Amino acid sequence: MKHFISLGRLAALCFLLGLVLALPRGARAQSLEGSAVTGIDVSYVGPETVSKDRVLANMRTKVGSRYSETEIEEDIRGLYATGKVQNVRIFGPPAGAGVRVQVILATRALITEIEVDGAQKIRASSVRKAVKFKIPAAADADKLEEGREAINNLYQKKGFTDVKVTVELVNNQEKGTARAVYTVNEGEKGAVREIRFVGNKTFSDRKLRKQMKTKTKTPIAFFDKSGQLDQAQLQQDLDSIREFYQNKGYIDIAIPEVRQERYTGGLRLVIVINEGVQYHVRNLSFSGLEVTNDQKLRAVLKMKEKAIYTPEALTADVKAMNDGYGAGGYVDVDVQPQGTPVGLGLVDLHYTIVEGERSFVERVTIVGNTRTKDKVIRREVLVAPGDIYNTVAVEVSKQRLENLGYFEKVETFPEQTG
Repeated sequence: MKHFISLGRLAALCFLLGLVLALPRGARAQSLEGSAVTGIDVSYVGPETVSKDRVLANMRTKVGSRYSETEIEEDIRGLYATGKVQNVRIFGPPAGAGVRVQVILATRALITEIEVDGAQKIRASSVRKAVKFKIPAAADADKLEEGREAINNLYQKKGFTDVKVTVELVNNQEKGTARAVYTVNEGEKGAVREIRFVGNKTFSDRKLRKQMKTKTKTPIAFFDKSGQLDQAQLQQDLDSIREFYQNKGYIDIAIPEVRQERYTGGLRLVIVINEGVQYHVRNLSFSGLEVTNDQKLRAVLKMKEKAIYTPEALTADVKAMNDGYGAGGYVDVDVQPQGTPVGLGLVDLHYTIVEGERSFVERVTIVGNTRTKDKVIRREVLVAPGDIYNTVAVEVSKQRLENLGYFEKVETFPEQTG
């Protein structure tokens, strides 16, 4: 595939550096650009939980300054960054010879009280201390969730593996305040002491336990969180076990049951496994080939006839073919695999390929570079005008630019030019 020969289209390669926010500006906004700011009005949708002085203090736009759409965008980002604003709109209608800026915002409710319900085996005051954010504070979903997780972890450390914690925000619309209510269902006490598997024939219990983050309690449980049972983590562990089996060829792996058995002094997890059979590739075939052939494609594949059939190998082989075509300038190649069961433990694997046209680089455009000279950037770029559009070289170029450490973000994309 390194020697494809065909006429193709031209493409422009664009390197987008940093974080560039482009917003459309109307003709009216452009005509106001640079006009004097004669005043700033702040109005609220709902209760006023952030003072007008605080709003103005977080804005770069000031009375007497020049109106700038760029500064308005920065002001909007700055107000959101305070964490106290739920929604904001800023615009500048003309007022005489200048602009009178209008700020319309909805502020977040102010949490003035934190309440704990359902705590019996651990004192409510101790549970309350686990919630670290201070009041009064603007309602923030992330901080509320951090509080819920902190309470859950407190109970887990005490051996309450069945604990369930929910949080609800009770709003007072008139005052713009809220009460955060954490409800605890403590459940039974008892750390995870055993994890057993039933039905696993190919892999040992020890091997399967290594796929899990849920662990049986150890002498240092206070530090390593062993013995704790988090239902969300348990589901992720089951997914990891399924993925482990499938990447060993056991595509039909099923976990029909997970039992939580309590006994004196702890909790036993029993995970039931139906392994199924291991799948192998019987036949391998391709369609849609015009610029290459079966033999060249097979040379880059790891999963061929008689190989174990796994999703991991399938993904790697699709990438290898995409990279092979991409190195030859076939940017839009589409590789679609289809595995068809044809008997006990056998799969026929077919790849349908739409190769597309070959692309060449017409120009390389750099956008958003304010940190260094463009020639420093171009020195790291491995493609140049006139070259085949090599997607592998483009990806390596992107990594080289990221490694410079100058930019928060580097993006590359092609633009069709002809």
